Amino acid sequence: TYFFSASAEADDVIKIMGNEFQKKIDPWKPLIEETKHSLRDIIIMASLIEKEAKTEEDQALVSGILWKRIERGIPLLVDAPFYYLLGKTSSELTQSDLAIKSAYNTYKNKGLPAGPIGNPGLSAIRAAVHPKKSSYLYYLSDKQGTMHYAITFEEHKANKEKYLR
Repeated sequence: TYFFSASAEADDVIKIMGNEFQKKIDPWKPLIEETKHSLRDIIIMASLIEKEAKTEEDQALVSGILWKRIERGIPLLVDAPFYYLLGKTSSELTQSDLAIKSAYNTYKNKGLPAGPIGNPGLSAIRAAVHPKKSSYLYYLSDKQGTMHYAITFEEHKANKEKYLR
């Protein structure tokens, strides 16, 4: 949280936020280097994780799933960027929304979106750096925010029917 006076200039705000980011991220730099991912990619991934999962355990599992999808050349299929793009939540998305041409569309494009979709917290950054390995390839969050995981697409479809309909 930042507190700025009403007379603060944009350059001052950017400088203060940038300095705070550097202070928080500096201890993580050696660990990030070990991942073989760039700092930029870690922050983009962490921004997705921040919006997709609430608990540290779920964040680590989601991180593992998303990195695995990237390694396998599978689109991420993450809904969170659509809130960033269109202001729509998962339950509001239409098929035409999912087909929108954008570097942030994780349904049409493989890999990470063009940039972060928000400001990730340290727990999401930790999850991006330390993904939890699992056999899962799919996840969804039900209406109460509980995560449900699946190994196969068939299991994922069953979870959607069971928890989202």
